[in-house]
Amino acid sequence: MGRYGDGVRMVVIRRSCYNLRLMTPQTRYSFYVLLAGLTASLSLILSEIAIRPYAVPPLLVIILGNFIGGALLVASAANHYDDIALLKQPRNLVGVLCAALFIYTLGFLASFNAVGLVGSGKVALLGQLETVFVVTLAILFLGERLTPLRWLAGAIALLGVLLINFDVQALRFTLSRGELLATAAPLAVASGIIIVKPVLDLADARLITGLALLLGGIFLTPLLPLTGTPLTLSGAALIVIIAGGIMRGLAWMFYNVSLRHIGAARCAIIFLSYAFFAVTLQIIIVQLAPGLGLQLPNNILAAIGGGLLVALGIAVLQLESKLLVWLGR
Repeated sequence: MGRYGDGVRMVVIRRSCYNLRLMTPQTRYSFYVLLAGLTASLSLILSEIAIRPYAVPPLLVIILGNFIGGALLVASAANHYDDIALLKQPRNLVGVLCAALFIYTLGFLASFNAVGLVGSGKVALLGQLETVFVVTLAILFLGERLTPLRWLAGAIALLGVLLINFDVQALRFTLSRGELLATAAPLAVASGIIIVKPVLDLADARLITGLALLLGGIFLTPLLPLTGTPLTLSGAALIVIIAGGIMRGLAWMFYNVSLRHIGAARCAIIFLSYAFFAVTLQIIIVQLAPGLGLQLPNNILAAIGGGLLVALGIAVLQLESKLLVWLGR
């Protein structure tokens, strides 16, 4: 391209790096939560592919995904193994054990079992209570505060998620065992997030998240012989599960890294983007590979409108200071 063309390229690259350095911590970690939503949606879709076309038992998908994601994160935190010494303190050890038990064991089990009892539509709908639980517990136990504008942003984003998962049948509640499990799952996950946050404030997020994932896999492994779960896998199914496990590990890493810097309540609101990413990716994949049998929302237009509301809620959250200036406060 020549000397001057190369010079232009170097200027563009330098300016891009300079702009990244100018990104505020709040913006950077909010972006990480968006990445958590994207990778979590990929993990969900890959799990669905493993369960449906390849007929892999859900319990096996959960356990292998936990081990793969956990091993990846622990290996990537090799320079921070000294942080394991923090687990000698009972409070920190209990935090990691509770995260493993509540998030990666009880939360996953309750959610997967609820799908079999009341369907994915109702589980997705009740799963949005996770945001409500996280925000409430963060205010009660972590001393976090939400301004009126942040409450509004959360309400807008939550309404968007409800539209994405809109299902008339899912709006009928009978307090059945399946519905109780579908409600218990987000409560368990939210509780684990709040309990482990003080540990994440002290230690490397990759290491703590990886250890919690591995422990979750260990806690679930005894259920394999008890439930008579078959352990045979095809090569293709194994590849899908490995990819899903990697995405699961990355999703929780991005989320937990952000917890330390922008708080649990803010993370929970921005993570609602996960629903939009999941629907968008499902629509794309169904067009490219219809034989995979992925489930699409019952109302695509409502899902698109819900996605726009989620984006609006996140925008309100991120632009809070500018909006307050514009409103004259």
